[in-house]
Amino acid sequence: MEISMQMNNKVFKLKPISCQAAVLAAMHSGKPNFYQSLSLSSQNVGFDEIKKSYKIMALQYHPDVCTFLTKEESTRRFIELRTAYETLSDPNSREIYDYELGFEDLFESRKGCDYRRVWEKQIIGLKKRSAERMENRKCRSG
Repeated sequence: MEISMQMNNKVFKLKPISCQAAVLAAMHSGKPNFYQSLSLSSQNVGFDEIKKSYKIMALQYHPDVCTFLTKEESTRRFIELRTAYETLSDPNSREIYDYELGFEDLFESRKGCDYRRVWEKQIIGLKKRSAERMENRKCRSG
């Protein structure tokens, strides 16, 4: 989109701004929950519990200890575990992740709401009110 100013001959290009919450929701769609990846039952766990769970899971899925048939899946899972551990073991990264995870949970709870049906009902109501107003105007003028 381009906008030219009458007093100033400069042309400004505007970029559309996306909603940060939508970006966060898109970031997490389809990605595993790091707490679940490490088999942690709660988000209220300490560093020692995260480390212990990571060690157990890493030994189970490490590419060097798996069979040839499961090597690809184990490597993918091990990388996922490593990412989860690095994120959750760093207090700053964990705080950001928990914040983003809160947004994901918020969007998950809103999935059940059928906004289209709500909007359609609103439009029907507005059309009905508009028709009534037009009918009242015809009666007054005629």
